Amino acid sequence: MNDDTGGGGRDARVLDVLRDRPEWPTAVARLRRLYAQGGAAAQEQAARYGQKYAGQRGAMVVDVVASRQRNYLSKVRHIVNGWQEEAREPTLAWLAANPPDGARLGLMASEPETMRHVAENLVAFASSRGLDEDTGCRTWAEEVDGLEHAHRLDPVVGGVSGIGPALFAYMRMRCGGKALKPDVRVGRELRHLGFEVPAGEHAILVVSKAAAAELGVDLLVLDQLLWWAEEYRKI
Repeated sequence: MNDDTGGGGRDARVLDVLRDRPEWPTAVARLRRLYAQGGAAAQEQAARYGQKYAGQRGAMVVDVVASRQRNYLSKVRHIVNGWQEEAREPTLAWLAANPPDGARLGLMASEPETMRHVAENLVAFASSRGLDEDTGCRTWAEEVDGLEHAHRLDPVVGGVSGIGPALFAYMRMRCGGKALKPDVRVGRELRHLGFEVPAGEHAILVVSKAAAAELGVDLLVLDQLLWWAEEYRKI
């Protein structure tokens, strides 16, 4: 009996199903045109993505948790900069021992504890393997690959209160993992291209994985292509 339970086999079957949908060929054609315009830039963005917070993984956690339901450019960057001004060190260890001043930074009541708890867990994860913070974060991101539809099974980040599928994916991306943040922005751009995307993060992930397979790129490259789509279309 041949029971193909491998992830690659499942992904191929999902792609076959989606290719039979009437809107799929047109949407993929539009996606390919977008990639022709912005693919090289998206590849470059993806290659640098996990290094933005090298040596500053505490600031990374603040960025990720603060990104929920906030405009990144106008709000999240301001919060991260404010935390960096008050932190003696922008590290996970510092954040784990010193929860952010939520009132001063404009955080929701539960967010400082979410940030502290994630930092504490990542410090413990790295220490248990004898790794520094940067290497520990990357190792974590690689080890939880495949849990995007069951993020709460991960005790380090996904199981922390306040972390949903989008923040789990975003944390992996900032740590150096090949992931895509299944948020409103990605769903909106996929629909703009003509893909049928049901409501919810999991539907966005399913369509995104198939779309990335059509291009032959990883999810992080697709994420960056969709994030900067309006700019790439001007090229």
